[in-house]
Amino acid sequence: MQSHLSPKVLMLLTSDFVKSRYEALRSRAPDLRVITEIEGASDPDVTALFAFKLPAGIAPRLPNLRLAASVGAGADGILSAPDLPPHVKVTRAVEPGLGFSMAQFVTLQILRHFRSLPLMEQQHAASEWKRLAVPDASQVTVGVMGLGSIGSVVADSLVALGFKVIAWTRTSRDARVPLFVGERQKDEFLAQSKYLVCLLPFTPETKGSLDRASLRKLPKGSFLVNVARGGIVVEGDLLSLVNEGHLAGAALDVFATEPLPGDSPFWRHEHILVTPHIAAQPTVGPVVNQFLENLRRLAQGQPLLNEVDRSVGY
Repeated sequence: MQSHLSPKVLMLLTSDFVKSRYEALRSRAPDLRVITEIEGASDPDVTALFAFKLPAGIAPRLPNLRLAASVGAGADGILSAPDLPPHVKVTRAVEPGLGFSMAQFVTLQILRHFRSLPLMEQQHAASEWKRLAVPDASQVTVGVMGLGSIGSVVADSLVALGFKVIAWTRTSRDARVPLFVGERQKDEFLAQSKYLVCLLPFTPETKGSLDRASLRKLPKGSFLVNVARGGIVVEGDLLSLVNEGHLAGAALDVFATEPLPGDSPFWRHEHILVTPHIAAQPTVGPVVNQFLENLRRLAQGQPLLNEVDRSVGY
């Protein structure tokens, strides 16, 4: 990179997920100045941050920070920092293949429950030949909450498998499936969703929004798939509704506390499947290339790729 396009970048290596991006960045841009710790009380040379989480107290030590780029598809780990100055631009990682990965995972979880795979595996283990009725997907409605670039691919995949698919979004947009918009239509949407797929961004408005009152509006015997953020679902309320029999179960890939503690009742629940936040992840190469392109754009005063509207959180 040319010298006038060579800012100093801080990467906070909070996980192996971030470390893989750090290694790729060092490999692809060996002349770029990249640090993993702030040198001294403050570092005025750092102009960009590339991280998944931004703890409080970091941003004030970077007086010339101009860009905070998330290494993941969500930017909530950065936006949650209470002391990130309002002038700092925030971006998130977007990759076309991410929607397909998420669609694979969501359809896997829905089909696992819809086609009674756990029961068939039990019969296999017991050498039991017992035919099961084949359900009709056209009579089952899947509700997708969040219809962005990823949610749209998920919805299309479920339509292709024969399900009725509806979607809910905070604001109106073009959609290829019946769309419910805003709080006024949320209850009607939930009441029709035999399977509920949560793909909402994590914002102050969505935090805790899938609580007992909301989940109770789902039809009896419904199934929840959460691949968004754990804090959107009130976990105790979900557990109670499954134990009470109102919900048939859940497939949970995200949790309020990660890693999920070993004593969580989710681990041993026969109607809940826990996976370790692996539904979909942006691949390293495109994420790093996007960051490098945004550094170039920032230096030249051009619009950034996948900039987050900080007023809404996505």
